[in-house]
Amino acid sequence: MKPWKVLSSKQTYKDKWLGVRTDTVELPDGQVIPDFHILEYKEWAAILAFTEEGDLIIIREYRHGCRAITLGLPAGSAEAGETDYEGVARRELLEETGYEAKEWVKTGQAYSNWATQNNQVHFFLAFGAKKVAEQNLDATEDIEVLTMKYEDYLNFEGVTPNQCHHAAALHYAERYFAKNPDKRPK
Repeated sequence: MKPWKVLSSKQTYKDKWLGVRTDTVELPDGQVIPDFHILEYKEWAAILAFTEEGDLIIIREYRHGCRAITLGLPAGSAEAGETDYEGVARRELLEETGYEAKEWVKTGQAYSNWATQNNQVHFFLAFGAKKVAEQNLDATEDIEVLTMKYEDYLNFEGVTPNQCHHAAALHYAERYFAKNPDKRPK
């Protein structure tokens, strides 16, 4: 197995949210693909935040990409050039929910969609969260903040499925709790 050879690359679209790069690539068997598109995004952070009482903070919002009202986790993207992903996670939790947390643990990171995107999602657990402010939402956000028991969220049915990075956050959380059972919310 060998990497593809990039014969040419050009930026075909860019705004503050995403870029589209179009590569002409040669596969190891010699086949040339003239228009292989890569979606360029900033890095993201996804947070499983638990209140001081041990409840999971979740958000309910309309997401236009899937045209559905969804139930999921606080998450958001880094600003251009920002590399402190715990800082991104802290900011997004505060902006979307009004909560701050005492203790933070990075549980992992993974590519969002490694076939056609360049960005990774950074996963965090936050413990001891307390409401300290009102939400500070972007113009496109209308978020309802809810709490529920962690086990209830793991087994919740009857709602539009989570985004894949929310499911991955649960995987990383479960892996962390398996190694640190004393930290698992009751």
